[in-house]
Amino acid sequence: MAIDNTVERNKLRSSLFRWMVKHHDEWVQRWNGQKIDWRTSCEELTELGLTDTRGRPATERNARETWLQARKFVAANRKAAAAQPPRAGYPSRIDKEWRPANAPPPAAPLTPAGVPAVWSPGPQNQLLAVRKTAPEEKKPFDPKAQKARLRRIIDERTG
Repeated sequence: MAIDNTVERNKLRSSLFRWMVKHHDEWVQRWNGQKIDWRTSCEELTELGLTDTRGRPATERNARETWLQARKFVAANRKAAAAQPPRAGYPSRIDKEWRPANAPPPAAPLTPAGVPAVWSPGPQNQLLAVRKTAPEEKKPFDPKAQKARLRRIIDERTG
């Protein structure tokens, strides 16, 4: 988390403050909008070895004020992060092999004859090879002939 890295590098902040920022969401969930029992919390924080900027164990007042500062710090960082425009992904920087997680795998490349490069001798692939490689004469487009051909195909398939 970027907030954690920023706080960890700041030596002017107490270990108590750094811990509260790092565990902010856990504390919010733990206390769930209720008033915090600072006496019990200070005992727990002392057991963890957390101190104020002078190296002393946290007092109720110090812990409360540090918690307010930590909440403000986290809120400000989240607000700043939300205000940032999305980072541009330049096409030249995207890996050519990158695909979205739900994208189908790339199709097998075709040989110059039109047959898939990865080809197994099955009846479907043989038919595909025959269809793709059969030379077709280029005739001018005739709409009536095309319509008649489609009618024959429909009649054959429907019975």
